[in-house]
This record gives sequence, C-alpha cells and structure tokens, in this order.
Amino acid sequence: MQTTKVLLATDLGFCSGVRRAVLETERSLAHHSIVASTDALLHNVREMSRLRSLGLRSLETLSREQLAETTVVLPAHGSTSEERAILARSVPRVVDLTCPIVNAARQRVEELVGAGLPVLIVGDGDHRETRYLMEGAGDSLVGVVGSVDDMEHLLRLPSRTGLVCQTTQTRENRDSILGWLAVHHVDVVETSTLCPEVLRRQSSIAGLAAACSAVLVLGDASSANTRRSVLVASRHCSRAFLVSDAASVRSLGLVRGDTIGIASGTSCPDYAIRDALDVLRESLGRLMVSKEPQPRD
Repeated sequence: MQTTKVLLATDLGFCSGVRRAVLETERSLAHHSIVASTDALLHNVREMSRLRSLGLRSLETLSREQLAETTVVLPAHGSTSEERAILARSVPRVVDLTCPIVNAARQRVEELVGAGLPVLIVGDGDHRETRYLMEGAGDSLVGVVGSVDDMEHLLRLPSRTGLVCQTTQTRENRDSILGWLAVHHVDVVETSTLCPEVLRRQSSIAGLAAACSAVLVLGDASSANTRRSVLVASRHCSRAFLVSDAASVRSLGLVRGDTIGIASGTSCPDYAIRDALDVLRESLGRLMVSKEPQPRD
C-alpha cells in the first residue's frame, strides 16, 4: 500500500497568548461559580463550545442578581477602557486576558500620540484588536487601512506619520503600505508591532507549502490570522485549504501519494490537529508523519 507523506508545520496549535487565555479561563471556571465572557475569547467556534461545556457563560444572558456574583474574562484581542469601566461597575471580578503582544502594540500607539504624531493603523477595521488600537490613538488617528488598496481613499496624510500594525497582519501587507508611503513622501515613524509568533508561522507555512502537493490550514474562518495563513500557503501551493472541521478533509480530493502539509492558525486547539490526522488515516491509510524542513528566513 502506498504511503502518504504528511509534513507538520513547526508551530501548531495555540499561540502563547491564546493558550494563556484558555488556561486562565479554565482556572476561573474551577474557582468561581459564575464565569462569563463579553465576546469570543478566541476565534475558534469549537474551542468556545468546549469552554461553554465547562460552564463559561455569555455576559448578556445573566440576570442582575447573577452579575453580582460573576467573574468576567476579557478576550485575548483587547478590550476598550469604556468596556472595562462598565464592567467594573456591574461585576465584582474582571480578568483581563489581553495578549501581552497586543498590549505592546497599544503601548506603541500611545507613545506615538505622546510624541505628538498622527497615527495610521494597519488592520481589519471591524476587529476587536484594531478597535483597541484605535482607542489608544484617540483624536490623533488619521485612518485605518486594511491593505495598500485602501491608501488612495485616505485624506491627505501629514508629512510625518506614526504607523502601527494590528499584530496578526502579514509582513508583506505592512511592507507594501510602507512602500506606498515612501513613494508619496510620507516620513514614517514605526517600530514593528507584528507578532513574532505569527510571522514565524507565516514563514513556516510558505516553506511547507512549497514542499507539498496540498496544504491543510486548520482553524476557523472567523480567525483573521488563519485566513491570512491560507493566503500565504496558496501563493506556494495551488491546493491550500482552510479546514475548520476535520470531517471536511474527506471531500478535498486528497489521494495516496500526496505530500500533505498541516499548519494551523493561532486559535486552533491541539485536538483539532489529532482529529485531522485521524481522518487522513481513515481516508488514505498509512501515513508517514514528520516535521517540516526548517522555515525560510
């Protein structure tokens, strides 16, 4: 029987910020009678369902009497000051699970504002983290752009502008916007706020995809970094798939003899990786599973 080769990305499963948020939520659930979240703690429907099975509640479903006994866990992507102030008046305990790397980006925004600079933010406008960064910029915000295509819609930028990126943006997107600003003679003040873990995964996925005939990026479609990982993989492999449900692997047209790469978004739990491997074994038989070659610089 022909063996199917499977290459695993170097970094799989939760990133450090998401893992911290999940562990702290589990600790809160073990020690407090009512634990609720204001929003999705992480962008993975299956993992949120697991946490709800352990007792995590949605804040909007609680009565006033229940709120008086509730511990609220805030999402890894950041929470605005207004949101935290409202919670401080209504619940006895708030656990801030904002990723330290996201907090560092927010601090960079505030430093630029403190230096008297206008701030341009590169990010998804409807993302919680982007709103967190926008709040830090306040009246100094000159715009939010998702890609270089959005730059033409901005009003005239000041000749000297601070730039901060949402932490899960790609290096390529940041570089293309910096290139546009250079062409338009904007003096940019920037210290990169891109998450090192996300950048490492993106580089890893590029190398993985180049060595494979198909790539599965495990995660959730609601996760921006997962969608970007699929985009990175698709530049190097024509068969790149976002897999949110392991059962869907059966319908992807994978065959014995394929070299299949497996990567994941930063909100993907470890059990999703095991499930995908189990489905591959059921569908294709014997697998030869190994770690990918070292990622490219």
